[in-house]
Amino acid sequence: QKHELDFPILSRMARDFLAIPASSVSVERLFSAAGLLTTRERSSLSADTIRECMCTKMWIRQGL
Repeated sequence: QKHELDFPILSRMARDFLAIPASSVSVERLFSAAGLLTTRERSSLSADTIRECMCTKMWIRQGL
């Protein structure tokens, strides 16, 4: 803000860039749940299997 008048374009770019959140709670929650699913005993699960398990769990919780 100190040099906002000196660099108006850069200041607008900085405001736009800095307005983006560093992380999303929903993404962090997803990674946390996936981490609980992929234990040492399940370390050989494929990405497709992990995705299917995560979807199935979500569907069961939603009553589908």
